[in-house]
Amino acid sequence: MPITKQEKLKAIEKAIEGIQFGEVQITIQDGVIVQINRVEKQRFQKNTKSK
Repeated sequence: MPITKQEKLKAIEKAIEGIQFGEVQITIQDGVIVQINRVEKQRFQKNTKSK
């Protein structure tokens, strides 16, 4: 059974949820979403040296 437009939009929404830093990549072929990739990055604050 084909995935509906609403299910695809829900999958994109889920991929975006909770990301502070990163990217969501949507691959489209012939006008159809075929893949969603989520890359989440962790950022760490630089330690400052005290003198």
